[in-house]
Amino acid sequence: MSRITAVEPHPLRLAPQVPGGRREECFLLRIVTEDGTEGWGEAHGSPWLTRAAIEAPHTHATAQGLRHILLGQAVDDVARLRRLMERGTQWIGRDGVVMQAIAAAELALWDIAARRAGLPVAQLLGARLVGADPRAALPCYASAKVPPTPEETHVRVAAERAAGFTAHKIGWPPFGASLQGDLAFLEAARDAAAPGALLMVDAAQAFDEPTALARARVFRRFDLAWIEEPLPRDDLAALARLRAASPVPIAAGEGECSAAGLSRVVPAVDILQPDVTRCGILAALDAAPQAPRLCSHSYTTLLNVVAHAHALAALPNAWLLEWPTKGVADWAELFPDAPLVEDGHLAVPQGPGWGLRPDPAALRRHRMPD
Repeated sequence: MSRITAVEPHPLRLAPQVPGGRREECFLLRIVTEDGTEGWGEAHGSPWLTRAAIEAPHTHATAQGLRHILLGQAVDDVARLRRLMERGTQWIGRDGVVMQAIAAAELALWDIAARRAGLPVAQLLGARLVGADPRAALPCYASAKVPPTPEETHVRVAAERAAGFTAHKIGWPPFGASLQGDLAFLEAARDAAAPGALLMVDAAQAFDEPTALARARVFRRFDLAWIEEPLPRDDLAALARLRAASPVPIAAGEGECSAAGLSRVVPAVDILQPDVTRCGILAALDAAPQAPRLCSHSYTTLLNVVAHAHALAALPNAWLLEWPTKGVADWAELFPDAPLVEDGHLAVPQGPGWGLRPDPAALRRHRMPD
């Protein structure tokens, strides 16, 4: 049985597109075994903190970095290694960044396991789920933060429609600031979308419970597929009440980093949105059967999107894959030969593992300083 010989963090940063603008960052993780098989994962969070969770030395049996835990371990069972990482980090991370680092490692281990089996990850997961027949392609919804104005929102959604998308998500500020503004954004998006297209909004925890219910009642005429995270993330009792009263379906779950966290969210939502670059695939598989419907939260690189595609492809209640238009464009240099959406669908890569690898030269160009 081959053992792990390298656990390599790759914190990455892009130069700002405009002077003084935001620097986009992401975190990839490479794990290598003694037979030369490599696997790649991603963590959606702070690359600085995630790297620390990987590289921290041993302090205590339950307070150690993931590299120390994984080096020398046999790659015989992804679930066993996930449990080992969770036990070895109990004092430093039952949630948040340490669990996100564990998710990146778990994804890399799935990549290795599937590559060693000569299968796509989706097929390996299908076998694990006892007879699941992974789908070859997944419907996608185009996703990006709302532009500053309704006019720009119309342009954006029209461009997505021209590219073949029939599902669109808008949200984050300035959406949520006022009812009048929200209606203007939604009217622009609905006017630009194809007839019968799905439209959803991400409220980014902007509302209190009475405001969220009032917005849902007014938004009903736009025939929304869902309102995402309308309330503060931890107020699950209020979210459950909102779901019971709302004429629009409620979605949430992207911030959870464990199976227990996802399970707590399930009773409060119509659509569960696990992010496997935060919680890992095993947690998503554990929570998925409890949820009415499942959609991904996949918001950075193509590795992130493709990992979600493999997971969703094996789950019978999976619905839509998030396609982050800006994230895919920003990080396209990392994956120059990766699959793209056609007619609003992404074909699940059929090569071994994830079916894609980052470009080594791009990794070197964008690596953050130590």
